[in-house]
Amino acid sequence: MINFIKRAKYDMPNNFQNKKILFIGPIFHNYHTLIKEKLESLGATVDFYAERDYGWKFKIINNFFKNHLTKFQNKHYDSILVNSKDVDYDFLFVIRGYMLPDDFVLKFEKLNPKAKTIMYQWDSNEANPFSNVATLFHQVYSFDFKDCNDMPFIKYLPLFYTDDLIPYREDKQEKEYDFFFMGWCFPERYEAVISFREFTIANNYKLKAFLYMPFSSYLKEILKGNFLDRSIVSFVPMNRDKYLNILSKSKVMVDVSNPRQTGLAMRVIEAIAINVKVLTNNMNLKHEKLVKNTEIFSFFEEKNVFVQHDFIREHSSISLDNSMLSIELWLKNIFGNNEN
Repeated sequence: MINFIKRAKYDMPNNFQNKKILFIGPIFHNYHTLIKEKLESLGATVDFYAERDYGWKFKIINNFFKNHLTKFQNKHYDSILVNSKDVDYDFLFVIRGYMLPDDFVLKFEKLNPKAKTIMYQWDSNEANPFSNVATLFHQVYSFDFKDCNDMPFIKYLPLFYTDDLIPYREDKQEKEYDFFFMGWCFPERYEAVISFREFTIANNYKLKAFLYMPFSSYLKEILKGNFLDRSIVSFVPMNRDKYLNILSKSKVMVDVSNPRQTGLAMRVIEAIAINVKVLTNNMNLKHEKLVKNTEIFSFFEEKNVFVQHDFIREHSSISLDNSMLSIELWLKNIFGNNEN
């Protein structure tokens, strides 16, 4: 059973008006900007800092001088405190927080003694260790089912869909693809795409497959002797407008979850939010209570691909029961301690 126990309680005003938020998170697609803009539209003042340096210095240290990475990250977080020291914040809001130093929260609280601290994890503790600092926050949320079970102070909260999906919820698109496969490229997912492509060819289905891999990671695979199919792998992330357009024109979104995570990926949330069916190897989807219509998802084994033809042919009518959480409701749950 997923744990909903709180580590600490605090009061949140009815709105975000005039609240000052220090927001630290990853630069992942455009989600950090959308979150910041939504908080600001609700009345808050938000200062955003990336969880790490995204320039060449980090890449060099991360790839060639790993033993210096902790010191490099400590310096990065110290610079955040220096740059924000003159602001009296109401909240510290951290999403993921890659290699967040143990003393960062304590230093922030000394500078902002009345502030409340909140962490949200959209990576698992196995993929991005955070348990050492999580207990320092007033409230901790995660999308990962296993972490919420293993750590009693973490509250489960799934991911969200953003406002740019709303037009696709309202307009029914003509379906162009039977299956859409999109995500970061890692070995298990790449192998699953290859297997799935064989299944679609054998059954005369139309597949759109797109896996993103940074060029540096691609070179590493080449040096290992792994030559990846470039018709599947791209060095440039898919433009979001293109992604949403393809998703809305697909009958089924295929999801191969990261083996080190149990939570539902953003693409799963977004597909369900616009009434696109989901085919996944993540059995935890059946535990998500927000999905009322179970006909919208099904499961498969990536090494033995088989999909019921009826699942592909049948179309579920648009149902508000499958609304998932909008970005606004997601934020209000996080900052408002909303048990619902």
